[in-house]
Amino acid sequence: MADEERIQLLEEKNIHLWFGGSPVALCTMKLELDKRIGAIFAYGKMMNVQPEHIQEVVFDLICYDSVRLIVGSIDNFKYTGLDIPRNGVFGMDVPIRIKDPTTRNVEFVIKSVTTTSGETWNNKDGIRFNISLEQKSIYNAQGDLNRQFVDNCAQDNIDHTKLILQPVFTDSYWLCACGALNWGDEDTCCSCGVSKKWLCDNIQMDLLKQQDEHRKAEAKKIREEAAERDRLEKKHREETYEKRKKDYEKQVERQKKLRVQRKVILIVAVIVFFATGGFLFFKYGIPYINYQSAVTDMNKGNYDTAIEKFEDMNGYLDSNNLKKKCMYIKALNQFYAGDYKSAAALFSKIEGYEDSAQKYIDSLTAMGDSYLEEEEYDMALDLYTQVGLDYKTNDNVMKCCEQLYNIAGDELKNNRISGAYEKFTKLGDFKDSRDNAMECQYRLADRKYMRGDLREAIDIYDSIKGYKDVDKILEKLSTLKIVLSASVDNETPAVWDVFDIDCPKCGNKVQYVFEFYQDGKYKFNVVCDNESDSYEYTGRFKIENKKLYLSEYVSGTLKWKEAATIKDITNDVSSVEGKNTAIVMTDPLNLKNKKVITLYGNNISDNTISIA
Repeated sequence: MADEERIQLLEEKNIHLWFGGSPVALCTMKLELDKRIGAIFAYGKMMNVQPEHIQEVVFDLICYDSVRLIVGSIDNFKYTGLDIPRNGVFGMDVPIRIKDPTTRNVEFVIKSVTTTSGETWNNKDGIRFNISLEQKSIYNAQGDLNRQFVDNCAQDNIDHTKLILQPVFTDSYWLCACGALNWGDEDTCCSCGVSKKWLCDNIQMDLLKQQDEHRKAEAKKIREEAAERDRLEKKHREETYEKRKKDYEKQVERQKKLRVQRKVILIVAVIVFFATGGFLFFKYGIPYINYQSAVTDMNKGNYDTAIEKFEDMNGYLDSNNLKKKCMYIKALNQFYAGDYKSAAALFSKIEGYEDSAQKYIDSLTAMGDSYLEEEEYDMALDLYTQVGLDYKTNDNVMKCCEQLYNIAGDELKNNRISGAYEKFTKLGDFKDSRDNAMECQYRLADRKYMRGDLREAIDIYDSIKGYKDVDKILEKLSTLKIVLSASVDNETPAVWDVFDIDCPKCGNKVQYVFEFYQDGKYKFNVVCDNESDSYEYTGRFKIENKKLYLSEYVSGTLKWKEAATIKDITNDVSSVEGKNTAIVMTDPLNLKNKKVITLYGNNISDNTISIA
C-alpha cells in the first residue's frame, strides 16, 4: 500500500495559541489514521518563545470525539533531549499514539518546561492555551499607506520584507510585524531586531497618512522643479548655441584681421625699434616672437617647453587655450604609452577642455585594470569605485571582487581579522561580504573582551546588534556598560568608595576606593589614617550581569573569582540618583570574619570628573 493511501488525515489545524507566561506556544496540531495498523497518531508543533534553550517539555494530551466529548487522555508525555533556541520549533516529527479510535480532536496542556540551564517552569494552575497569536496582513491593515511604511523601513535600514503582519501590543506581551512573540519588557524584537518603539510609531495610520501626503507633495515639487530646470537648461543651450555661433563668426573675422596685423606689426616693429630706440619693440614685438616660438615648440612636439612658454605669457592672445591643448596632447600620449597615473593627473588639471573629463575616467579605469593584472586588488577596487563602476555591470570589477573576496575569506579563516574586515567592508554588498564584515566585528569584539579592552568590545557589540548572540552578550554586559559610562577615557576611571568604617587594626577611619578602568584593569585602595595599615590591590576585572569578578592566578592560570554584587543599578550612573548604585563586597581588612561593606558610585577623586 502506498504511503499516501496508507495514511488518512483526520484533522489538521494551524492554530498558533499561547497563554500568558508560557515558555512555549502551540503552532500546529494534526491527527492521522494509519490504515495498515488501524492506529491513530497525534502530532503537535510547538515553539520556544523565551530566551533560554529548551531541554524538555512535559504535557498532557486530552482526546475528544467528533462532538467534543472527552474519550481519554495521555498524561505526562515528554519531548526530551532537546536543545531548542528561541523561536525554534519542535515536536512535529514525534508521533503520539492515541488509544481510543473515536478520537477526532486533541488538546495539548503544558505541565512543565525545563531549560538547558536546569531551570524548570511549572504550570501549577493547569492553564490552557487561550490566546490566539494569529495576525492580520499589515498590507491589508494599511492599504495604500503600506508604501509609506515600506519607505520608513528603508529610511531606517529595516528589512521591510520581514515585516508582513499587523503587530499587536499588550501589557504582558507584543507580537512583532515579523510574527515573533516578545515579552512586554523587551524593547526590541527577539527575531528581526526591530525596535518596539519604532514599530509603535510607524504603524499609526494618522502618522503614515501625514507622511504619505508630505511625500507626495515633495514628489510633486521635485517634478515641477525638474521640469523648470529642463526648460531653463533648454533655453540656456539655445542661447549658448547662438552666442557661440556669433563668437565663432567674430573669431574668424578676428583671425583674418590678426594675420594682416601680424605682418604690419613686424614691419612697424622694425621701424619703431629704430625710431624709438627699441622700446616699443620690447613691449610688443618680443611677446609676439615668444608666442611664435611656443607655437613652434608645440608643433614640433616639445610640449613641456611649450607649456612653460605659454604659462609665462599671462594670457597673451590665445596662449591659455594653447597651453591646455599641449597638456591634452601630452596626456593622450601618456595614456597610450600606458602611463595612466600621469595622464589622469594632467587630464584632471584641464577639466572642461575637449573630452578631458571622460579621458580622466578612462585613465583611472585603465589604471585599475593594470592593478588588477598585477593582483593589487585593493587598489584596483578603489579606482573602480572612484569612477562609479560596479561588479554588476563590469566583468573586471567582478573579477576583482571575486579575488578580493577569496583573500578576505582566507584572512578571516586564519583570524587576520582587521585585514579581512577592511576588505569585506570595501566589497559592500558583494555576495555575503556584509555578513562577513559583521563576523569580523563579532570576533574582534570577543578578542578585545578577552584581552580586557572592555569599552572597545562593548562599542563593537553595540554596532552589530542582532547578529548571532550579540543581544544576549550585550544583555550580560549591560551592567558593565553602565558602570563604564561614568568614565570619560582610560585615564579617568569610574570610582566607587566609602569613608565611614573603622580600621580593625588601629581603630582609625579607613577609606575604600575602587577604580574601574576601560581597559579592564582595576585599582582598589584601602587608605587608613595610619599609613602602615593602607593597601593597594590591582588586577583585572569583569562585570557580567550584576556580578563583579576579579582575576587571580591559580597554578599559573588566570581564574575569575566572584568578588561583589552590584545593586540598585540605574541606566545613568552619572546622575545624582546614580550614586545609589552600590557594590556589596567582603571587607578586605576583615577576610576572616567576612564582614560585608558597601561602596557607593561616582564619588569624586583627583582622577575623576565631577558628575554631581
